[in-house]
Amino acid sequence: MPFFFRHLKAHILVAAILISLQGFSQLNRVVFHEDFENTATISTLWGPAMNYSVATGFSGNGLLFTSTTTNTNLTVSTPISMTNLVGRTIGMSASIKGENLTGGGNPGMVIQLVALTSTGSNRYYRIPVSTGTFDWKPAGKAVKIDDDVVSMSLNIGVYNASGKFWLDDLHIQVMAEPLPPARDPAIVIDKTHPGMYRGMNVRSNTITKNDLDELRTDWKANTIRCQIGGNQFADGLLLSSFDSILQAELVRMDTLVAWCTANGLRMNIGLAGLSQGLFNSKVAQTRFVNTWKMIALRYVNRDAVWAYDLANEPINSAVHPHDYVWPLNNEILLWPSLADTLVKAIRSVDPQKAIIIESLNYSLNVDDIRPIDFAIPNVIYSVHMYEPHPFSHQQITGPTPAYSYPGMVNGKYFDKDTLKKLLKPLKDYQQKYRVPIYIGEFSAIRWSPNNSTYNYLRDCIEIFEEYEWDWSFHAFREWDGWSVEHSTGYYDPVLPANMTDRELLLRSYFLQNITGIPTFETKNQSSVCYPNPATDEVSFDPGILGMESGYVEISDAMGRLKLQKQIRQNEVTRMDIRSLSDGIYFYRIQNENGKSCLQGKLLIHKN
Repeated sequence: MPFFFRHLKAHILVAAILISLQGFSQLNRVVFHEDFENTATISTLWGPAMNYSVATGFSGNGLLFTSTTTNTNLTVSTPISMTNLVGRTIGMSASIKGENLTGGGNPGMVIQLVALTSTGSNRYYRIPVSTGTFDWKPAGKAVKIDDDVVSMSLNIGVYNASGKFWLDDLHIQVMAEPLPPARDPAIVIDKTHPGMYRGMNVRSNTITKNDLDELRTDWKANTIRCQIGGNQFADGLLLSSFDSILQAELVRMDTLVAWCTANGLRMNIGLAGLSQGLFNSKVAQTRFVNTWKMIALRYVNRDAVWAYDLANEPINSAVHPHDYVWPLNNEILLWPSLADTLVKAIRSVDPQKAIIIESLNYSLNVDDIRPIDFAIPNVIYSVHMYEPHPFSHQQITGPTPAYSYPGMVNGKYFDKDTLKKLLKPLKDYQQKYRVPIYIGEFSAIRWSPNNSTYNYLRDCIEIFEEYEWDWSFHAFREWDGWSVEHSTGYYDPVLPANMTDRELLLRSYFLQNITGIPTFETKNQSSVCYPNPATDEVSFDPGILGMESGYVEISDAMGRLKLQKQIRQNEVTRMDIRSLSDGIYFYRIQNENGKSCLQGKLLIHKN
């Protein structure tokens, strides 16, 4: 074959390979860029200059939108190619400037992608822009293009707002690849540990040994979640004193590890304030990776530590994770890529302890996190549950509407079914990828009206238990606004003489952490103890367990004995429970030598 044809054939082959790869890695591909320097093409791209004018931009030319009334529509659009965008995360960025911008509602100053979905409805991916007067600054946001999007256009300008709004350097770039396909549904979800972890968040630099001993021996919690340095170090990774602060905080954490080693509590340790600034620079991210390698090396052989929680509530909205000045700084990793890097760095020194990856931007959905390589063991995905936020955080910083649960919150009704719908994307992610889920924090302010906090916590825990998600309540003897030990009075410091129903609720579930008490009634248990729930009478058939004689006891959530009856050979033991009020109780069947043969939960419900 002549050299020319061989050379041509090679070029064709390379081109074909490049075309075939378009469906694969698109990372950092530029989808759209407009710097407004070519004035001859501006009107072709954006239409005639009726709603805008070409003016001095951040660098060279830009567009200026001038609105004299808030009842206006000075916006223009241009189509965006959908090639290889569905399912990918993109970064939208722009340089912006404002003068006397007012209004700003629905949607105000516009930098947005308007997406048409397969159902014919519109979806908006929008960069938020503030009102007022400000000099040139970067603005941007990372968004995931949903699977049902069929077409998109980039829409810019001013809508229902007034003032002057300048735009320059519009840029769209692929930031993350789409999620992988679902795993085989037959794969067993490996929780990394037997049973359930039910525990509390504690503040690492204020909790005492007596508190932890009480939490373990009296409350029966089996785990704590604590942050190295707590939340006290704003922009921790950017502090010049980071290394000295970290070392001092690790000495304190060593003490907690020793306490928990002695009392049997398992620890999930993480970084909160000391993880802030995570998306500021490559230097900050490198420091973070090296910090976690050091932490893992420090605790690799400490059995009390069961998990590493990489970053508390990582935030990359607003100007993060990039400065959004074109060209984007691609050295700074998005959270999925950074989490992957962190996991591999930790696994290089600790091959086994669980690693917890939290959702981004307070989301109840981890769908923007690409699952870590399934060959890497013990990776857990986590969210914090405070939704609906206006209910859970009402009147913390001042007067707000008094919301009850169940009830209406900002025009929407919330109950247990609503909470399940909110958590459905998380459940779907778990089912799709067969990965364990951990609720690292959940709570509601103690002074919500009508005993609402109890109702909310009860429904949350029942959902977590149904899904077999480990959970940690926020918080134990930290700020008393979250305390289940305090009264329901607004900032009332009173500790009631009797335990609150919120405390009894948590204790009733922690009691299930005791060895031998199952999470749910198994088929065997339901045959031994019935009916369950019960109203007036409950029956026990210990013959199924092969027992000939012994005792059955019923205790309340505090472990206080309420009823006891002797078991007779080959007889079903019936117990009158009309003297007991509604609630959660625990039964124990023991043989004549006092050895427990079966323990379980009994629900008494008479209404």
